[in-house]
Amino acid sequence: MYSLSTIRRKAKAIDFQVMKGFLHWHEFVYHDSYGDRLPGYMVMDLNTGFYEWGSYDENFSFRWDLDDVVEFLKGEYEARGLKW
Repeated sequence: MYSLSTIRRKAKAIDFQVMKGFLHWHEFVYHDSYGDRLPGYMVMDLNTGFYEWGSYDENFSFRWDLDDVVEFLKGEYEARGLKW
């Protein structure tokens, strides 16, 4: 497991930004059946200014957990021929 600061540093090295927030359903913070907010992450491509699909969809934002972010970034590193 990687720390959030390590993940953010690795993301920035290939022009991505990782943002932490709470899972949102439209403009409302989503709560589970116990009333707890669920943490989540979104990834922005700094070259385009757009968020990566999957970290949000038509209804939810901040959908990814840290494992999802790491898997996405590893794929981007691989696509660029870089070592994670």
